[in-house]
Order: sequence, then structure tokens, then C-alpha cells
Amino acid sequence: MAHSSSVNKRKNKSFVINNKFFLKEYAQKNQDFWGDGVIVVNLLLLKTDIYDDIDIANYQPENEQELMVHHPVSYIPKQNFWFKMLNLKIKKKYQIDLEAESSVNNKCLVLFIKDASIEHFSIYSLKLN
Repeated sequence: MAHSSSVNKRKNKSFVINNKFFLKEYAQKNQDFWGDGVIVVNLLLLKTDIYDDIDIANYQPENEQELMVHHPVSYIPKQNFWFKMLNLKIKKKYQIDLEAESSVNNKCLVLFIKDASIEHFSIYSLKLN
């Protein structure tokens, strides 16, 4: 029997692989509009029956207040409060600076939030070109 964290990692990796085209399109569109940032997937809000079929490419936030971690999938730009909060938590736990990593050319980070306290993450890097 597989350990639950390894099952979660497999699901997260398959989500990135299955939705790679849409994630790239979503990241590029939002980077062009909002600037550098990260894609956040809140696993608590994703229903398992739409896990592989979510249509994130067509979601268009109307303003910066809509860019938050309380959506199943969202783009969080560097200047946003949630980016700063995630950066602090990830820097503390994993010694990874999201600000430096998210500004690397042709690369977007995909973060999977696993709990309500925003303490447990999976981080994937996605090449845009």
C-alpha cells in the first residue's frame, strides 16, 4: 500500500502533466497582465471528480482582490499579499525564495496547498517555452 503523501505527489504531478498546456497558457496570460508570480492550486477546494478536467485557462480574474489562495486555481503575482505570505512560509520550511525563483525566465512555479493552515506544499516548476 502506498503512503498517502506519495499518492498526493503522484496526483499533483499527474495534474501538472495532464494540464501542462493549460497551465502554460494560464501562466503566460497572467504573467503578461499581472507580472511575475506563481500558480496556486488549493487541493482543499478542488473536487476529485474535476481534478483532471478543470478548465483553468478560461478563468479571468476581474481585479487583484480576486487573486487569492481561496480559489481552486489562481495566479498570484509578486506584489500580492498572498505571494508574500506563501514566500515567507516556503522560505521558512524549504529555504526556497519564491521571489527569486518566480522571476527566472521561461519558468513558472505551480504550488499545491495541502492544508487550511497553508503549511504544507508541493512545488513544481513548469517551463513556459
